[in-house]
Parts: sequence; structure tokens; C-alpha cells
Amino acid sequence: MATFDHPGLDMEIESQILAILREHPKLTFTSLADAVPERRWRELFGALNRLRQRRQIELSALPWDYEVVLRKPTACH
Repeated sequence: MATFDHPGLDMEIESQILAILREHPKLTFTSLADAVPERRWRELFGALNRLRQRRQIELSALPWDYEVVLRKPTACH
């Protein structure tokens, strides 16, 4: 089955991830996935990649997982 971009769904998943990270600014990917069992890992990785590209989060490889860290907003001049 082909997959298509769903901007509304993408924003919903990203908002959900950011809300979780505001409560817990540093999590493993596994913990994040456990917090949103209705989401597929593929959806989560896609959302995390978009958030990382926008510099809203940092994503680091661990030996058996990934660490997801909410970045602090930077002031614009």
C-alpha cells in the first residue's frame, strides 16, 4: 500500500510528541513510543525527523535505542 503525506496528521503527531517532551524533556524512543501506543513507529520516526530538521528536538543514537531531547527555544534578534 502506498503512503501519502498527510499534513494535518503530521502536525497532530508532532504536537503530541512536543506535549510529551514538555512534560519529560529527555526520553528514549521506546519510552516515547510506549506513551503513544496508537502511533506506529514509522509515524513517530517521521515526525521526529521533521522536528529534528526544524531544530525543535535533538535525536541521538544510544546502544539499543535513541534519545529524544526537547531543545530550548532560542531568542531571535
